[in-house]
Amino acid sequence: MSAELRPLVIVLHGPSGVGKDTVIARLRERTGIHRATSSNSRLKREGEVDGVDYHFLTPEEFRRKIEANEFIEHAQVYDDLKGLERRELEGPLAEGRDVLVRTDLQGARSLRGLLRGAVFVLLTAESREALRARLTARETETAETLARRLAEVDEELADAPNNDYVVVNREGALEEAVDELVDIIERERGNPNREAAGVR
Repeated sequence: MSAELRPLVIVLHGPSGVGKDTVIARLRERTGIHRATSSNSRLKREGEVDGVDYHFLTPEEFRRKIEANEFIEHAQVYDDLKGLERRELEGPLAEGRDVLVRTDLQGARSLRGLLRGAVFVLLTAESREALRARLTARETETAETLARRLAEVDEELADAPNNDYVVVNREGALEEAVDELVDIIERERGNPNREAAGVR
């Protein structure tokens, strides 16, 4: 008898320059996984799409949703409010769909205490040097921001033992990283020891 397949929440985080968005786009093409869209109180930037990049809310709308307990987690980051609404997880899970949450290290730490049955994945490069090369090649980093992002790399890597899986996105080997994530999803959907995914 086959194991019961249950919808899954994957929380994916990793340092800047590791290719999170590229990996997620390819994973969604292959699996149809729902990407949870965060909410933000800042103004939409050129090229951003409401409901795709973020749900753009006014500060007043955001605060109303906080008061109505509509967020799983939220925080003030500089002058903006950011958060993840319950509906982004609870709706797709109720339909039996897998959900992917893309976050940063701070978000992953927070979500570990707020989600049950979630699978945490650290996406990283083959080495710190490879990550430095990718960040430098983008030509968008000053010496100061490059140093800060590399310090974040060390913090992300130190967090590796707190994750269920570590996936390496090697330069030129996108499909290998996506294959590994597809395998993780299939394995964890049928894992009888994993608690049913949801919000605590």
